[in-house]
Amino acid sequence: MSLVSTVANYGGRQPDNFQNIKQFIVGVGSQAVWIYKKLSSGLIVQTPANSSKPVLINSDLYVNGSIFNPSDKNLKKNIEPITDDKCNSIINLEPVEFNYKDDKLQRKHLGFIAQDVEKIYPELVIGCQNNIKSINYSEFIPLLVLKIQNQQKEIHELKEQINELFQTINSNS
Repeated sequence: MSLVSTVANYGGRQPDNFQNIKQFIVGVGSQAVWIYKKLSSGLIVQTPANSSKPVLINSDLYVNGSIFNPSDKNLKKNIEPITDDKCNSIINLEPVEFNYKDDKLQRKHLGFIAQDVEKIYPELVIGCQNNIKSINYSEFIPLLVLKIQNQQKEIHELKEQINELFQTINSNS
C-alpha cells in the first residue's frame, strides 16, 4: 500500500500535527503512516494506519509506564476455563538460554524455541515474514497461574496427610 493510497483512505488528510495523522520514515524508500489521536478520556492512541499489519521493532522496546492488553469480558466470547491437561503440558517445554545471531552486543536471553512451543501450544506461536516464528509470552501467564494454583492445592493436601499421619503416630505412642 503506497502512502498516497493510505492518505486517500483518511479523506485525503496529510500527515501533520493538526489532523491527527503522523508520518514516520522507517527506512530508506519506505514510509509508515500512523494514526495519532487524543481521546476524550485523555488517552493518546497511536496505531499504524493499516491496523491489520503487525508492528516490528528491531531492537529493545522501553516503556516508561505499563503495557496493557484489553481483557474486558465484553470483548470476549467462548470463555472456558483452561484444562488441567493443557496446564500440565507446560512442564514439557524446555527453557533455554541463547544469544540472537544479529545481536552485536551478544546479550544472553532466556526463553523457548518457538518450534518447540508450537508443538504443545500452537495458539501461542505465530509465523511472520520469511516464516520466522514468534511466541506470545504474555499468554503463558494464565497457564503458570493455574499450575501454581494446582500445586498449592496439592501442597495443602499433602500437609493435611502429614498432619493426619503425625496424629496417628502420636495417638499410638
